[in-house]
Amino acid sequence: MKIKVIVDSGSCLSQQQAQRAGLEFLPLQVMIEDKTYLDGIDLMTESLYDDLDNGFMPQTSLPPLAMIKDLFDRLEKEQVSDVILITLSSGLSSTNATIQAISKEYQINVHTFDIYSTLAVEQYLALSAIRLVKQGVEIDEIMNRLKESMEHSKGYLMPENLNHLAKGGRLSSGAAKLAGMLKIVPILEVSKDTQGKVGKDGEKVRTMTKAIGKVCKSMIQDIKDGEYEVYVLDSRSEKYAQMAEDLFKDEGIEVHRMSIGAVIASHTGNGAIGIQYIKKVKGH
Repeated sequence: MKIKVIVDSGSCLSQQQAQRAGLEFLPLQVMIEDKTYLDGIDLMTESLYDDLDNGFMPQTSLPPLAMIKDLFDRLEKEQVSDVILITLSSGLSSTNATIQAISKEYQINVHTFDIYSTLAVEQYLALSAIRLVKQGVEIDEIMNRLKESMEHSKGYLMPENLNHLAKGGRLSSGAAKLAGMLKIVPILEVSKDTQGKVGKDGEKVRTMTKAIGKVCKSMIQDIKDGEYEVYVLDSRSEKYAQMAEDLFKDEGIEVHRMSIGAVIASHTGNGAIGIQYIKKVKGH
């Protein structure tokens, strides 16, 4: 049995980073004006942030179909028998379903599930998968361990405004306008509880400080009785990211800091904060 792990750029990994880790990589597409970029290949996160600062409203799409086919052509030639497919939530993109559909043309077994998330959680699951493959763990056991961790994961996004999410169709324009009029900082959950879609917290919070405090307090309660990886991500919002990190550190909880990847920042805009946790994968 020869196993490969495929991940997309929703994981905040570039192609180079993925390849160094032993992962196969598929880039989502980002459209800015009349140009189309491959996230993590010819578009890096900081460059996307610059475009956002300059007022551009990027759109995104799933990886190019030709690249998916080329990847499976190569894997078949390499006599790969099984693939572990880790992609961003099906509630955010049709990437997973599209890859599965194309894979049916090949004699390769695809093992996948909806992670109901993206960003750091996606990256962690992909890196855990490749490490377990290298350890020689049986593929069914790998999938069971990944799913078990996913069941104990959660994430929140707090953008400065909802204009990018509304334009990208991830949130209604009415909800975005109302939040803007009331000067509400939205707390948006993306997890299994929301079926991997962007769900809005019911409580109205009027400052980013209060939003971060509310999310961190809730998460600290969630993870106090287990071993978890905790991530604080931002798109040029260093002050608030540091605030979130400090709240966790005050409770003795280690935090990983990351930038919100380009394909997700296209929908959150700059000034956004993401906070995620996931239970550690057994053996990782």
